[in-house]
Amino acid sequence: MIKSLKVFLLPVLALMAIVVACNKADDLLATTEEAVDQALYSAQERGGLGRRGCYELVFPVSIVLPDSSIVEVNSYDEVKAALRAYFEANGTGPGNGHHHHGAGHRPHLAFVFPISVVSQDGEVITVASDTELRALRAACAGTFGNHGPAGHGNHGLSCFEIVFPVTVLFPDGTTATATDRHALHMMTRRWHHENPGVPGRPQITFPLTVQMTEDSTLVTVNSREELRALKESCE
Repeated sequence: MIKSLKVFLLPVLALMAIVVACNKADDLLATTEEAVDQALYSAQERGGLGRRGCYELVFPVSIVLPDSSIVEVNSYDEVKAALRAYFEANGTGPGNGHHHHGAGHRPHLAFVFPISVVSQDGEVITVASDTELRALRAACAGTFGNHGPAGHGNHGLSCFEIVFPVTVLFPDGTTATATDRHALHMMTRRWHHENPGVPGRPQITFPLTVQMTEDSTLVTVNSREELRALKESCE
């Protein structure tokens, strides 16, 4: 009788072990994705960036992960991949210093400055520090107050992508053409370095073509008013 009971219980226990293992895997995935959402939300909300903010980040950028390691990324998808790999390797719980429950304990993602952002008026803004990034958000906070971090990584992190080449008008009246995002970033940084103290910001000239992130359609933008309206419609 006891032998028969053991034979009966073995497959049941094996099935229970499989179920428990699957549940643990699901919990780990949920925890990892929650940590990714929290880190992305915190970084974008801090500067009013992306779909819910007033500014679009110009890639490539270098990001600082919670352990202070630095990774260069070319898109938000690469940011998510880097964060996911980090949290899967290092965990997300309090024992690892990355407790993610509550707004005051979000996993931290930082930028290596300077970075460049494009405002909803088409200005290319060079941001030299986290203080300057927060000042941008203070000038235009966007709609982050209407949303939380849950599922943030799946809600569309940017409004559109600029289609290159683009022509940039500098405050001194000179113009230059950027063939890609990296060229735009380096061009504006170089201009500021060579023209210290000159007031004003570089401005992307119109018409401008952008590719919408949500459905990949191409939109021609003819003025800063149209760009602002397009950015505001992305909410």
